[in-house]
Amino acid sequence: MRPALLSALLALAATGCAAPGFEKLYPGMTAAQVADTMGKGPARAQEFGDGSAAWYFDEDHCVLMRDQVLVAKSTTETRTAVRTPVGTLEDQDKAWCGPPGTDGRREQTVKTPFGTFKGTVDPAAVSEQVRNSVRHQQVPPASPPASDGGQATQPAP
Repeated sequence: MRPALLSALLALAATGCAAPGFEKLYPGMTAAQVADTMGKGPARAQEFGDGSAAWYFDEDHCVLMRDQVLVAKSTTETRTAVRTPVGTLEDQDKAWCGPPGTDGRREQTVKTPFGTFKGTVDPAAVSEQVRNSVRHQQVPPASPPASDGGQATQPAP
């Protein structure tokens, strides 16, 4: 089996094991039905001012509950932005179950032989920073060639 295919199958299997039953959840289920389908309650919950609550079963799977009824669910979506022999940049939209009008969290991971770095990498900001650093560097103009065949002369005293 090809290594890339094997890696994809392992990643899919790992995602399925992280929250068994999650794919069976659908809007309209009661809180009891959600807990029964998942085989457990949420690992953590977050309440919002509008009376809704986000139930997180792990970092990558959550549901939005309103009046003890499931109204939405979310999973972390990972896509690879850049893959090179030297490193990989992965872009993730993390699972977010907030009320309408709230934004989720986006995270990038840079994997290199020197380590893994997590955070937010904004390509536009990086490009602008490079442009600004190049604009501020003053490169001296090339001096014109000497007119006497290339030998330097010293002024007379």
